[in-house]
Amino acid sequence: MARQEILERIRSVVSESATIDIDLGAVSEDTTIADLGFDSLAVLDLLFDLEQEFGIQITAEEIQRIVTVGELITFLQQRMDGSTADAGRSD
Repeated sequence: MARQEILERIRSVVSESATIDIDLGAVSEDTTIADLGFDSLAVLDLLFDLEQEFGIQITAEEIQRIVTVGELITFLQQRMDGSTADAGRSD
């Protein structure tokens, strides 16, 4: 799946899950999850919504390592492709 398509689907999920008003057009790969208004509890709701949207499983530990929307896109691409590589890690 193309990165832009994943970004659009993430924007859709965020619009349903966000706890603050967000300009979805301004959500880019450089946007941080914190910028989207997700605190530690709200991230769990986001996690569930992403699992439903993309038909995959994500652990709380995995989502906590992801800082930006770009890292989230990479993670989702890898998970949907069946890769087990760690996303959201910059080592």
